[in-house]
Amino acid sequence: MYSTRYLGPDNYGILSFSIAFATIMIFLADIGIGTVIVRDIARDKAQTAKYFGNVVLIKIALAFVTLVTTAAVGYVLNYQSQTMHVVYIIILALILTSFSGIISSIMQAFEEMEYLSLASVIYNLAMLLCALLAISIGTDVLGFAYVYLISSIILLCYWAIVARRKISLSRCDINLAFCKYLITESVPFGLSSVFIRIYYYIDTLMISLIILNPNEIMGWYNAAYRLVLIMAFIPTIFLGSLYPIMSRYYIHSEKHINFIFERSFKYLLAIAIPLGVGTTVLADRIILYIYGADFSQSTIALQILIWSEVLIFLNVVFGNLLNSINRQIIVTKQTMLAAALNIALNLVLIPRYSYVGASVATVSTELFAFFFLLYFVSKMGYRLPKSIIASFFKILCASLIMYLFLDIFYWIYLFPLILLASVIYIVIVYLLGILDNEDLYLMRQLLDGICAREETKDA
Repeated sequence: MYSTRYLGPDNYGILSFSIAFATIMIFLADIGIGTVIVRDIARDKAQTAKYFGNVVLIKIALAFVTLVTTAAVGYVLNYQSQTMHVVYIIILALILTSFSGIISSIMQAFEEMEYLSLASVIYNLAMLLCALLAISIGTDVLGFAYVYLISSIILLCYWAIVARRKISLSRCDINLAFCKYLITESVPFGLSSVFIRIYYYIDTLMISLIILNPNEIMGWYNAAYRLVLIMAFIPTIFLGSLYPIMSRYYIHSEKHINFIFERSFKYLLAIAIPLGVGTTVLADRIILYIYGADFSQSTIALQILIWSEVLIFLNVVFGNLLNSINRQIIVTKQTMLAAALNIALNLVLIPRYSYVGASVATVSTELFAFFFLLYFVSKMGYRLPKSIIASFFKILCASLIMYLFLDIFYWIYLFPLILLASVIYIVIVYLLGILDNEDLYLMRQLLDGICAREETKDA
């Protein structure tokens, strides 16, 4: 919020482009190894040291490839030197974050998610403090790129401390044959990752190449997109904690996998739809409050893009299921087709409708992904029960009532309005019986488990 207001649409457009460009290129430094680490170590924790040593070796080689490739692509596309300087700093920050991902993946496999939560707090706090410092000394967009680099260094130091305390690395045997296995297993995840990055970020790159003087337009578009992407933390954290459990159940109990899949879909559906409705109604006030009047053009983009996030909530459930049962190749095919569709739609819509066209292309891509994944998940026997369909219509009803409240009381201050609308939605959800006895039992178990854990820590 502070950095976007300070930089303004033009400079924020440069920073957003650099992040988009670097985020697409960084797949070369990862290729999906993190997902393989979580899946395999969750099944056999005794292999932790072996995975750690070999993955570090692979990542060092991939980091070099990433830096060289980024420079070459930037040279071919003939971007301005200032823009490429920002890109180089951002890509270096992402490489360091990629190394942090080795330890975070291991801790996720151990199901010790509190370390991932603390890492998120540390990283975002570092980002905030560095951004405020950059504003106070009056730095330019290049200085803001160092905010990402410094924050990534702090994050890497944190994970190094965690690794020293929590992971036994006494036997880090380097094995080239095992490195080959890791790369082979990671490629489907890596391809999925790069295609996901493409249809998340290619629109910004295409705006930079298609539209004359694109910086301000990229700033408007990415101001809205950033708000949408931030919301992705909800399914990411929720399903990230379930992924190692589902991977383990694939070996021992497929019945439990189906149960987790159905409940995950239902819970995220109950969050996503009211999130989309509320954001659509309040988009202009949200943009004005967070970014200021200079970004008023971002309102329409936010109203469209929020529905891509609604679909992402649901698509991530499908992807999490397929990855946990070793069907990651289906996710790879989906992301490849979606990326191609997104590029095609952007080529048609951006020249005519600018960033609004890019927003429509993003939502259309996610809609395609939803039906593609739903088809294959159902084909493999993981069909959504009729109770989910009934819950869907009840959630729509609750969201409609919330919409009417927001429309009538639109004049109330923003935060009290959001709070009241949320309470009304939750009450309607309860009255309509969207949460059944099984859901309430699970919630009680969760709360009891948290309380028992806190009592154990205190003791």
